[in-house]
Amino acid sequence: MNLAKPLFRKQVRNLSRMRASNERDREMKHLSDQELMSIVQAGDFAPASEIYDRYSSRIYNFAYRFLKNSEAAEDATQEVFVKMLKHAGQFHGGAKLSTWLFSITANWCRDYLRKAENRSKEGEDVLLSLPASSELSPERHLERREDEKRIQKALMLLSPDQREAILLSRYQGLSYAEIAQISGCSEGAVKTRVFRAMEVLKKALIGDVRGGDQCLTVMP
Repeated sequence: MNLAKPLFRKQVRNLSRMRASNERDREMKHLSDQELMSIVQAGDFAPASEIYDRYSSRIYNFAYRFLKNSEAAEDATQEVFVKMLKHAGQFHGGAKLSTWLFSITANWCRDYLRKAENRSKEGEDVLLSLPASSELSPERHLERREDEKRIQKALMLLSPDQREAILLSRYQGLSYAEIAQISGCSEGAVKTRVFRAMEVLKKALIGDVRGGDQCLTVMP
């Protein structure tokens, strides 16, 4: 039995509960991603909680919108940070940490979708969203939640390649070059996927008689 993986998982579970508790932890917040990873690569996992704080929500949201399954998204988030710690040596300082982490996440999601037993399961009717602004009225907050649900439903009409491209570009703000690196294709292919994805989303949302045409205005 490989005891390393459970150990890494335990460490990852603890990341969400770890916060700056001493001077060194506070200093971590001022370091760049590359500087934090250099420390991890040297065998010191102290920066792991700071990296987790910076990227765990983004990774979860990407995985959830990709898979529409909250349990799978939680698993994906955990596995991404397990691999980040276990394979830190594979990260090259000249690259963006976000690109590397989303590449790991996308690979996990693709593997998940390739499993026949998972492809046949319907997603859950839940959606993780950013905390509501205190300036929003309860009615507007409810409308926004409904808009998000419609967008999620429309996203599931896309092919996995299109969904990956639109989520990384519109929701995570990655460049076409970064997405091409993650997806293993050309920038031209990424642009085509994003264009076709937007066409499908526009058709689906504008055709929603419940006010789906307004959903396009809340998309990033």
